Amino acid sequence: MSNSVLGLEGKVVVVTGASQGVGLGCARQFVNVGADVVITGRRAAPLEQAAAELRRSGREVVTVVGDAEDPADVAAVIEAARARFGHADVLVNNVGGRRGKPEGTILESGPDYWRGTIDRNLVSVLTCTQAFARFMIETKRPGVIINIASVGAYRASPRLVPYGASKAGLIQATGTLARELAPHGIRVCGVAPGMVDTDSLREWFDADGLAARGRKLPAGRIGVPDDIGRAVLMLASDLGSWIYGTTLIADGGELLGDVH
Repeated sequence: MSNSVLGLEGKVVVVTGASQGVGLGCARQFVNVGADVVITGRRAAPLEQAAAELRRSGREVVTVVGDAEDPADVAAVIEAARARFGHADVLVNNVGGRRGKPEGTILESGPDYWRGTIDRNLVSVLTCTQAFARFMIETKRPGVIINIASVGAYRASPRLVPYGASKAGLIQATGTLARELAPHGIRVCGVAPGMVDTDSLREWFDADGLAARGRKLPAGRIGVPDDIGRAVLMLASDLGSWIYGTTLIADGGELLGDVH
């Protein structure tokens, strides 16, 4: 596909949680079509390793170590984008997951686990979206914000109550944010991945378990980070310019049947 069709060449894209997994898959797709990226993560060494890979594309890659839940760290990301590029065109809110391993069912888990997971999946997105929306409005540029949800928002998964609830809340928030920010020229939408081969998923399944579940999917395999990156790329590009508030399910057909 021609990069001119996508309209992303020379754009500045910020991806949170991009040192590995889905975030890195998203950043990889953007640099491959000529965008420059600012990537964030909480650990310096994996972030720099990801940046080294991305720089082989020839595009500009800026790294910022920080936590997407911390307003001061988010402000530092904005200042890095401002210093190097003067603006940001796209924000991918990829940070998410569980705050620690599941403690058990609702009868066994506690408020620290609940709050931590909700903060990770929902508060981090609101924190980053507020800051970057203000930055986009200040610089008088249209923008796109993509939120990474999960098919866990649509499925009842025991031991994962706060995770599923927070991702469902994120899908609702995506629609509301789309309405609030559209008058400012900012388009908001989301992607809900299914099972993707990441370190997080491998905490639950070994290689044989992943392969067995992949064979049950209509796609015939477990997803890889670049699968989600391509979905995000489409929504952020000119191809997605008429899509507001929608969360695209990218799951290889997982929700069409019971693969668990």
